[in-house]
Amino acid sequence: MEVESGLRRKRWFKLDNAAKLYPAVSNDHWSSAFRVSAELYEPIDPDRLQKAVNHVLKRFPSMKVRMRAGLFWYYLEEIDAPLLVRPDVGHPCMPFNFKKDNGYLLRVFYFRNRISAEFFHSLTDGSGGLVFIKTLAVEYLRLGGRKVEFDHGALSLRDAPPEEETQDAFLKMPLPKVRISRKESAAYHFPATPEIPHTLRIIAASIACDQVLAKAKSIGATVTEYLVGVMLWAAYREQENENPRKKLPVRVSVPVNMRAFYPIPTLRNFSTFVNPGIDPRLGKYTFEEIVREVRGYMRYMVNPKLLSATIATNVADEKNLLIRLVPLRIKNLVISGIFRQAGDKLVTSTLSNLGRTEMPTGAEKFIRRFEFQLGVPSAPLCNCSSITNGNELRLVFSSNIRETTLPRDMLRFLVEQGIPVEVESNLEDE
Repeated sequence: MEVESGLRRKRWFKLDNAAKLYPAVSNDHWSSAFRVSAELYEPIDPDRLQKAVNHVLKRFPSMKVRMRAGLFWYYLEEIDAPLLVRPDVGHPCMPFNFKKDNGYLLRVFYFRNRISAEFFHSLTDGSGGLVFIKTLAVEYLRLGGRKVEFDHGALSLRDAPPEEETQDAFLKMPLPKVRISRKESAAYHFPATPEIPHTLRIIAASIACDQVLAKAKSIGATVTEYLVGVMLWAAYREQENENPRKKLPVRVSVPVNMRAFYPIPTLRNFSTFVNPGIDPRLGKYTFEEIVREVRGYMRYMVNPKLLSATIATNVADEKNLLIRLVPLRIKNLVISGIFRQAGDKLVTSTLSNLGRTEMPTGAEKFIRRFEFQLGVPSAPLCNCSSITNGNELRLVFSSNIRETTLPRDMLRFLVEQGIPVEVESNLEDE
């Protein structure tokens, strides 16, 4: 869509169904953000990176936008001004201010041999972010004379952006009339001492993927199911030790990429989530029992019919005439109120796994790894993200609390299972 702007018509986009939540609940202390990075074998040239960003943004029109508030809904409007790259100092994934940085909901940083892009979640999901960083890394290398191809997720800059990449895929998928409620009770949270605002504590671990896969297969699980099981096991044991008399369900939120079921090539949000867990009030659990619970739940819930039914509720609300006619200011009050009452209270943690990613042809000589990192949680929590490059499974824990209980217990368990782990952190006391 387009609107008049001087002598030129600016393009604009409606927020996709998943994106509508984030501007309503964002504030000066928190906004939903995530980061994807490309770690090279050579130091980054800032001038070349700026040139690469200028080229790449033309290929991603749905990311060259600012947030605008209409009478009834937010929308995204094209930006003419450039996106300036910056040195990567301070903490990652700080809140977005819609009035700064020319209004961009995207930031590009450089530090030594690393290029990082941070996204406000209304723009895209982790899969879309990975496509962007791959394309940017390839263009950066090509500007330096490297022979790298735009493939395996990196988009050719010679191609005009097709409309399918900017569409709201939730409105393109078949949705049943049946609705599935997401109503759940509060979940257990680890004891937490909140960090000072605008602080994100990071613990990253490199693990041999083939060893994790072997352990997972030995109990009939996928890598994601196994890692969720490890996270639930760590939380279950912590609750048992901390307060064995007052028990709450333990749940992990697991994003699901809907592109796996509907081949819609959108670069905007096209993910939903499921919340596998256990209820310790039912009795004692072994680790193997927890993994079986996760496996059964995931294989029941992660199918296009049930996922579509959960999405259908949100889409139906969006299409409801009464809701559509409520002024934006009132919508924001209602949405933020619901988010405060629910939101992260329903889950113990989040584990977002982008899975195995492929290097663009020729890039393995110049790119060491891609990395995926969740931003600051809205509540005092520790979340986890995962991506696999070759045989390296890279886990990144992100938290706004001082305690390191969850990553410590998860990584210790993996070591006890005979899986070597290499750890690094931005914490001075770790």
